[in-house]
Amino acid sequence: MAKRLLTSIVSLGFVASVLIATPAQAADNLKGAGSSFANKFIVSCGLADPNTTITNYNPAGSGTGRSAFANGTVDFGASDAVATLSLTGARNGGSYAYVPVVGGPIAVLYNIPGIANGQLRLDATTIAKIYSGKVKTWNDPAITALQTSAVKSKLPNKPIRVAYRAASSGTSENFTDYMRQNAPSVWTKAKNTTIASGNPAGRMPGGSIGAANSQALVSSVKSTSYAIGYADLSDAVTSKIPFATIKNQNGEWIAPTSAASAKFLAAFSGASGFNASTGAVTLNFTKKVPGAYNMSLITYAIVDKNSSSAKAASVEAFVKYMLNTCGPSKAASLGYAPITGTLKTKALAIAEGIRQ
Repeated sequence: MAKRLLTSIVSLGFVASVLIATPAQAADNLKGAGSSFANKFIVSCGLADPNTTITNYNPAGSGTGRSAFANGTVDFGASDAVATLSLTGARNGGSYAYVPVVGGPIAVLYNIPGIANGQLRLDATTIAKIYSGKVKTWNDPAITALQTSAVKSKLPNKPIRVAYRAASSGTSENFTDYMRQNAPSVWTKAKNTTIASGNPAGRMPGGSIGAANSQALVSSVKSTSYAIGYADLSDAVTSKIPFATIKNQNGEWIAPTSAASAKFLAAFSGASGFNASTGAVTLNFTKKVPGAYNMSLITYAIVDKNSSSAKAASVEAFVKYMLNTCGPSKAASLGYAPITGTLKTKALAIAEGIRQ
């Protein structure tokens, strides 16, 4: 099998990961776009898969991935949330499905001098108050009340700089849904892929920083003193940016880890809340699961159904590879949670229907 090379291209505020294959592999070359949350997982799986090469994956966000798939400019999309698509262009008249391929925790990042990784404690209500502009400084009583005495004394009287995903984002949709479910009196609007549009205040807090994708958001928090943001654990760990410990529904203080996220997602193994037609999983972020990190999501591959496309077999093979091989072997080490149990069985059943 020919050697493949991973390169990263930084342009227009996002990272495009490219795998270059030899001409002999052209029939297996696939293009994808979407989730920046799952970028490292998808690219790593593309590198490791001995049978399929991803010639280009653009992690510009879930909204971009859904649009690119719908208009037929990519072979598969990736999204951290399910939405109804209107197929146009090359896909006009076709049908599609979402296949759960990996999960993981949304880490709440912070940049507060003197407060190390994991020392800051937050709960859903306080996060919602920060993002709706009701809590504006780091030494606000709502924040200090959650801290140990050592951390409380270090919280400065400084304005909180809120970093957020500026474009349509599946991470934002899950983040806003988490706040809506757990702090409904504060986050009064429905979940929204564009957090600014769904903000109860009608706007983001003063001094907020909009970021194009997960990687840009992490960079913004890292370079801005007194900032807060939300992103995948993988990028947070790579960038060595501190992330908060979050109180779960059992009253436990839980760090965003692969294991804690897997505990939460295992509670949605497909017995309930699974749509066998679309592949969507309905996550209950208020569920009491001991040791679980509730602010977790599922990334879906967006695929054709019953397709006669020349690429359908390769897409099916790659989706199955992520579920059967790459997820179990690589997800945890990269900061993600593999799809397991009944949910994995049902995801594979949907993958079986990609090609005719």
